Amino acid sequence: MTVTVAARRALPVLVAASLSVGAAAWWSLVRPPAPDPAVVITRSVADVTGLTDDAIRLYAAGQLARACERFSEAAGERPASAARREDVGRCFETWGWRTLAQGRADEAALLFSQGLAAVPDDPALLKGAGVAAVHAGRVDDALGPLEAAAQVRADAQVRMLLARLYDHRDEPERAVGHLRELLAVDPAHAEARRLLDKLEREQRTEAAFVREPAGAFVLRYRPGVDADARRAVLVALDGARRRVVAQLGDAGPEPVSVVLYERGQFSDVTRSHAWVNGLFDGRIRLPLGASRPPRAELERLLTHEYAHAVIHRQARGRAPRWLQEGLAQVLEGRTPDPALAASAGLTLTGLEALVTDPDPRRAHAGYELALFVVGDLLDRGGMDSMRALLARLGAGETIADAAPRVYGWRLAELESQWRRLLGG
Repeated sequence: MTVTVAARRALPVLVAASLSVGAAAWWSLVRPPAPDPAVVITRSVADVTGLTDDAIRLYAAGQLARACERFSEAAGERPASAARREDVGRCFETWGWRTLAQGRADEAALLFSQGLAAVPDDPALLKGAGVAAVHAGRVDDALGPLEAAAQVRADAQVRMLLARLYDHRDEPERAVGHLRELLAVDPAHAEARRLLDKLEREQRTEAAFVREPAGAFVLRYRPGVDADARRAVLVALDGARRRVVAQLGDAGPEPVSVVLYERGQFSDVTRSHAWVNGLFDGRIRLPLGASRPPRAELERLLTHEYAHAVIHRQARGRAPRWLQEGLAQVLEGRTPDPALAASAGLTLTGLEALVTDPDPRRAHAGYELALFVVGDLLDRGGMDSMRALLARLGAGETIADAAPRVYGWRLAELESQWRRLLGG
């Protein structure tokens, strides 16, 4: 069996959520007219102190909407006070992160922007606005505030996020620039070093590659790849896309990059095992030798990899590996081995380890079990339930929280049933 793998992106991403009724009411508040200057003088510091003290009590009690309102009123009474504006910013920052953690990315973005209205150059609020935009799927809107945050304050998380966003946008020079800035401050940052090494390997290998837009795809290949081979890949990609879209959906409005390598180039760039014949890590990467696979085999392989692109988009990169690999195999047309058996200790945690094992025999066993598990989930709820599961993962739910809401069974109960079915 040809085994393919998909590298998970570092960056987790959530789906957008609509503005809650409570927060919508807060945004619709109308401020009273500006008070007469003489009245401001007579109201004095005591009134502002009272508003601030009330805001602090509400903040401590977790009543962030009312706390932010009070802080804003206090800042309105003392518009020249940097401390009062800072109070507003910190309140909206806390509210924004809490809202984002609940999966309401669009609402969180509005909260961060309200904080930025009070303290426009605050790096923590700029970071929050950028992260919320990424989680809401608006990468273009994220770059501005994240770049501004990086200029104001050194933040490794912001630099890493920018590097990954630019890598995904096929702007490697900008990605490399941020990684080098990060490593100049923190030379021991292992994640930045790994990504920089990978991008530099890509740049060395792909410096002379040709870039060819082709509808839903962008094909990149070394000079000398003949037109018939490119045409065969594009035909197979088109068939793979139709097959996946009909069942699961597509990979979004942006074209998917497909990079064709010689086997040695593929191994050097991806550092993958010798048995890997295709990979998705934000791009579909394919080793293509002088003798390309038969058309049916090529389409099967590309269906698997395009499925990874769609799963990644729908789950915002949060699908566990066993789910990715099992579903990609289903979509490419594989069926579980009827002789498959499992040990009594089968768990999804163990399965996750199997599908990522460097030993090809253990990885093969993991792929077979993943195919069986996903096939069983599809028997229970079909592709509609699978799309619902991916959407919940994309919204920030864990697989343990999402599975019972979609299938009506806790993961431990499902694992027990799978063990019985497999004779474990």
